[in-house]
Amino acid sequence: MKKRILTIVLTALLSFTLSGCTGFTLNVSELMHPPKATGENAEIQKLIDNHAGENYTLKYPQSGAYRTAVTTTDYDGDGDEEAVAFYLPAGEAQTIHLLIMKEVKGEWTVVGDHVSNSTRVDRLIFADLDGDKVKEIIVGWSSYNSLINSISLYLTENGKSTEIPSDFTYTDILVGDFTAKGREELMLLSLYTPERPATASLVTLNDTRNNIYAISETPIDDDVVSFSQLLCGNVFDEQFGVAVDGVTSSGTYCTQLLYYSEYFASLQRVSFTDDTPVNQATRSYAIKCCDIDSDGIIEVPNTFRMNLDQTQVDVVPAALIYWCEYTSLDQMVVDRKDAASLVYGFYFSIPERWGDDITAYANFSTNEITFCQWDDKNGFGDQLLVIKMFTPEGWEDEVSSRGYTEITRNDSYIYTFSVPQSNSSLLLTNDEVIEAFSLM
Repeated sequence: MKKRILTIVLTALLSFTLSGCTGFTLNVSELMHPPKATGENAEIQKLIDNHAGENYTLKYPQSGAYRTAVTTTDYDGDGDEEAVAFYLPAGEAQTIHLLIMKEVKGEWTVVGDHVSNSTRVDRLIFADLDGDKVKEIIVGWSSYNSLINSISLYLTENGKSTEIPSDFTYTDILVGDFTAKGREELMLLSLYTPERPATASLVTLNDTRNNIYAISETPIDDDVVSFSQLLCGNVFDEQFGVAVDGVTSSGTYCTQLLYYSEYFASLQRVSFTDDTPVNQATRSYAIKCCDIDSDGIIEVPNTFRMNLDQTQVDVVPAALIYWCEYTSLDQMVVDRKDAASLVYGFYFSIPERWGDDITAYANFSTNEITFCQWDDKNGFGDQLLVIKMFTPEGWEDEVSSRGYTEITRNDSYIYTFSVPQSNSSLLLTNDEVIEAFSLM
C-alpha cells in the first residue's frame, strides 16, 4: 500500500425528514403504546401493532442519516413507498426486529420481519450495491464494544425480503461509488482493538446476490483512537475517495486518504507522517480537511504556530495553515495559506504579496487578531491589519466601534476589521480583506 509523507412514542405529528425519505419523529429513546396517528401513518402504525403484538418498544438508529424508528421511502424506485421499522417485542431483551413493509396500490403489507442479535441499532443505510437501480437495506447493529458494530444486508424481491448475513464489522461506515463502476460500495473503517488491527475494507454484494465480500482491504493507522471527520470527495484529480481525519492516542490530529485504484485493483492508503518539518498533516490544531478553494478536490491542512515575540505574554500566536492537495504524482501542492483562529472560528487567506515574512497573534482580552510583518532578528514589524470581534452591544457603541468596518456576523460575534494608516505597499483594500475572510 502507498505511504507518502504529509496529511426514534410515535408522535401525533409524525414528522417527515431526511433527504427525500420520511420518518416518524421520536422524542425519547424507547417508547411504548404510541398514540393513534392519522392517514397513511395510521395504516403503518396499525400494521406494526398487529405484527409486533402488545407492549412492543420502538427502537431507533443511534447514528447515520436516518434516526427515526420508522422510516418511509421508495427505495426500490417503483413509485410505491416502503417502510422500515425497528421494534423490540415485549419480554424480549436481546432481539430487535427489523420490520419491512410495502405500500402496494394504497395498501400496506409486511414484506419481512427479521430478528437480530443486538439490543441497539447503530444505523440504517440504503445503497444500490449491485447497480440495478434498486437500493438494498443495510443495517448496522451495535455491540457491547462501540468500536465493533456488525452489518446485515436485506434484499426485497417479489414481495418478500431476504437477509444476507455477514461477518463484517466496522467502527464507521461510508457509502459511495468508490470503484467508479456505476454502483455503490460500503467502505468499512475499523479502529484498532486488541482483537484486530485497524483496517479499511471496501465491501459489496456478489453477482449471485447471496453474499457480501471484500473487494479490497488495507491497514490504516493503529494509533487513531477516534474519527473526527470522514469526508468523501475527490482526493486528487478525478479520483473519488475519502479523507479520514482522526484523533491519535496522544490527542493530536492526523489525516489519511483512502481510494480505490483501478490500476492496482486495490484499496490504497496515503498516510501523512511527521518525518519532515514541513508538508506533514500530523497536527495539534483541530483543523479538518475540506475543499477550501471550491475546486472539487479535498485539501489537507498542515498547521503551524505563527511567530511570536517571546516578550509578549498577553497574546497567543494564530495558527498558520498550508492547505495542500495530493496529486497523482504522489506530491503535495500548497493551494492556499491561511491564518486561522479556532477560538473565533475564522480563516484569513494570506495574500501572495505578503509572502512568508508576516505573523498574526490574538489578544483575547480585546477580541483582536493583529497581523504584522515579522523579522526573525527584530521580531514584530509594521502592523498590516486588525480583525476585531464585537458583541452586538459593543458594536452599537459608536466610540468603541469607530474606525472598524463590518465583514460579517454570526450568533456569537460581529466580525470587523481596521487597516492602519500607512504608505506600506502591503496594506490591503477593504474589498481584499472581505474577500480573504471566511468563517469556519
